[in-house]
Amino acid sequence: MKVSVYEVGPRDGLQSLKQFVDTPIKRNLIHSLYAAGIENIEETSMAHPKLVPQMADAEQVFQRGSVLVMNKRGYERACAMGVEKFNIVFSPCETFNMKNFGKTRSELILMYKTFMDKVPKENVRVYISMAFGSPYSGEVSHNNMLSCIKDAKMFGSTIVLSDTIGCGDKEDVRLWAELGIIENVNLALHLHHKGDESRPISLVRAGLFAGIKEFDSSISGLGGCPFVEGSGANLATETLVRHLHAWGFETGIDQALLNEASLIAEEIKLSQTVHEIAA
Repeated sequence: MKVSVYEVGPRDGLQSLKQFVDTPIKRNLIHSLYAAGIENIEETSMAHPKLVPQMADAEQVFQRGSVLVMNKRGYERACAMGVEKFNIVFSPCETFNMKNFGKTRSELILMYKTFMDKVPKENVRVYISMAFGSPYSGEVSHNNMLSCIKDAKMFGSTIVLSDTIGCGDKEDVRLWAELGIIENVNLALHLHHKGDESRPISLVRAGLFAGIKEFDSSISGLGGCPFVEGSGANLATETLVRHLHAWGFETGIDQALLNEASLIAEEIKLSQTVHEIAA
């Protein structure tokens, strides 16, 4: 069976790094990921450069993948670049929504409707951040998640359940997967960890058993949410692919070529460390 690995390193992986990564390095990283056989890559974000300086070169970085848009201005910039695949985000946690957007979830949904309605749903992924719990509002109730999924399916055919602070468990995955079946949407998992990848890998396995066939990951485990303290790192693409192949699933990814992309990511990490020491 084919399982889709959705690479988020060039955007989610790089966005919180303090030292700016040169544009040619970002482009080379993206190119190497495509060369390894990864078909879907979130390449950049249309965030305001003052808020996320690492994404200031979005127009120069973009190649052919998806981009994250958070307002109409970002959407218009993306369209001018020739972008056809979009990612949007909101959360069941209103504190997260206010901290990131200055809007409630209802206000965000109304905002997205002003510019996303004409985009084909198959070209949109909707991230539900803090889908498994929030340090601000605690656990996500069944009704709240169902409401979020109903909102998300207005815009996209794929809904990404994001374990933003690394607190989800296998039962959570099973319950939310059941809601996805009820609402007839494709679900994906976006998983974080705090030094031990065994927990997110166990959630991948739980997701597979629940019928989920798409998983986000970041090359070399780069990243985490810059707006949430302690969000941890992303599940590494190398780890995810290695486990999927060991379990007998097909990904279309060449692990040897993926290692070449990993070397670029490790060089980025090293340059960040050197900069921090020098500072």
